[in-house]
Amino acid sequence: MKNSRPINLNLASNPLRNRKLFILLFSIFVVLFLLISFFAGKIFIRYRSDAQRAKTSSRQTDKLIRDTQRNEKSLSSRINDAVKSNQSQVDMVNSIILKKSFSWIEFFADLEKSLPDSSYIVSLAPTLTEDSEIKLRLRVACISVDDLLKLIDNFGDLGFNDIRIEGETPNERGLLISEISLRYERSI
Repeated sequence: MKNSRPINLNLASNPLRNRKLFILLFSIFVVLFLLISFFAGKIFIRYRSDAQRAKTSSRQTDKLIRDTQRNEKSLSSRINDAVKSNQSQVDMVNSIILKKSFSWIEFFADLEKSLPDSSYIVSLAPTLTEDSEIKLRLRVACISVDDLLKLIDNFGDLGFNDIRIEGETPNERGLLISEISLRYERSI
């Protein structure tokens, strides 16, 4: 056998290995590792930029909150200053409104309802106060003490307060002239 090639049988010392399988598995592992690393890097970069945007937004929101609180304090102090400086004008306007809104017709109607038929008013001096009432001094001519007591009861029934008789004098016609002071609560 001339051209025959000797068969190399190496049974123990130098075994043959199928390296193609190992190279294929290693290549697949490397490709998978690179793909996973690529997608993980992409996700990491995206979430890192999202986290930075969130931090920036949080800082801007905190700054906006601080600016708003500072503006609120400034506006509150300006409002308080305006209230203090304009309080006298507001009080004056409110007192004018209260004086204008008082129903004199209703007041005189109540005063007329309280008078007994035989009595009449000799003089009347109303004074408007700032706490929604009228202080009133009047002189009333009555025929008798009974008419005067009826008048006082009628005043109480119609909402007049602090009714006081300050003096009584008879006049030349025999009528009893009584000086009365009282308060009348305004209805606005």
